[in-house]
Amino acid sequence: MEKTGKLRRVMKYFFVLVVWCLPLLTQAAQPLKPLQIAEQFVAKSGWADMKNYLSGEAAGQARNQSLGQQIPANLERRCQLLQQDQRTAVVAVELLDSVSRNDIYLHFRRDSTTAKAPWKLEAVRSLSMTQLGPPMLKLLTEMPPAEVAQYNQKHPAAPHDFMLGNIRLWIGSDADIQQHFRRNQAAFQRAAQLIQARQYFTAAPDTAGLGEQAANSAVELQALLQPLYISRVTRRYLGCATCLEFIIGGVSGNTVGLFYQPKPEQVPAMTPDHIIVIKPLGNGWYLFKTT
Repeated sequence: MEKTGKLRRVMKYFFVLVVWCLPLLTQAAQPLKPLQIAEQFVAKSGWADMKNYLSGEAAGQARNQSLGQQIPANLERRCQLLQQDQRTAVVAVELLDSVSRNDIYLHFRRDSTTAKAPWKLEAVRSLSMTQLGPPMLKLLTEMPPAEVAQYNQKHPAAPHDFMLGNIRLWIGSDADIQQHFRRNQAAFQRAAQLIQARQYFTAAPDTAGLGEQAANSAVELQALLQPLYISRVTRRYLGCATCLEFIIGGVSGNTVGLFYQPKPEQVPAMTPDHIIVIKPLGNGWYLFKTT
């Protein structure tokens, strides 16, 4: 009888242990989702199972080390899931320390043929060709007052203060752009309303760019755009005939800016080959970058 009682107690404890561990075992057996993959990929430590979750160019770029191992160890890493549907997903990663912030974007694709790891990281993207920004900013910042006055006389459409603010946004972090938009949201909305009221951009294709030229030469609109550090308005970069683009800057198609599209169903899709990131700012406004 005593042995039977001990056996029952052991079985009871074993049963409790199994019930307690079962959720952990089930969770461990489930394939990782895009946000979980991103967090593992940018973590400071290595990732033994990394290659099972990479494909395409991402697999070629991270053969021996994860991205997290290649990033300086002092940088904090923050991951945010921006979009996920049945086939694709995008995770934004913010890298920051006490003096700087940078952003990269991880693009995923679902592989239905792989049950163990259906989600694969296929591409890592960031805004390219910004290396000219810091020396330009240094030159403008250190310019003496007399040279600033001469510069402003030669460049009335893009004076010294405008260029300083514009370049800072161009090479700045997403958080900088988001903060700039929130501080000036009312002015951005007035600019969008003026453009719509003047009908610079119609539903018909503007192959000659006449509407764009008229908008960017309108004195009243430029008076709104210049304090916002917007270089021009257009509809050329996103491939979206109904989106109103407010361009900050960029080189050779590597562009950063904001766009206005109050209808969510008409917001274009992110892809690693074109629109590398879209971040909602509220009330139909979005931050975007292209490559």
